Amino acid sequence: MIRATTEGDAEAVAALWTEAYFTEGEGGRDTPYSRSDFEQTRTAAAHLLVAERDGAVLGVVALLAPDEPSRAVALADEAELARLVVSSAARGQGIGRALANRCAELAREHGWPAVSLWSRPYQRAGHRLYESLGYKRQPERDSTDETGFGRLVFRLDLGPSRSA
Repeated sequence: MIRATTEGDAEAVAALWTEAYFTEGEGGRDTPYSRSDFEQTRTAAAHLLVAERDGAVLGVVALLAPDEPSRAVALADEAELARLVVSSAARGQGIGRALANRCAELAREHGWPAVSLWSRPYQRAGHRLYESLGYKRQPERDSTDETGFGRLVFRLDLGPSRSA
């Protein structure tokens, strides 16, 4: 089941982000995630969603609105998908796909014309997922972040905005 986060999800979400971006990750994060990271993301995100099965949080994703200043790579009219993580024990079961698809549905409902995201070069499984969902690489938008590690940009075109 995919649902909006609640305060009760803070520890589970911080643990997922820590596993993916601190424990397994290469670059960027040098401290584990905490409740305050969860709260900051929850405040900034138009939608912070979790995938839950039998009471356990197995995945998480944030969708940032086009006017959210904390977006890292999205252009002015683009939403940004961020911090998509699936527990290592639950990978390969379609959870990441379901979370990313739900974000695209929500972006369409809002009338946003596109969703962008960034990924580290080593996250090849994620790249395959994004491309299978219709995201296109945007190499001209790739960058190096403040920690010296690369960001590869992907974009999903959702068609014309309803508000345009």
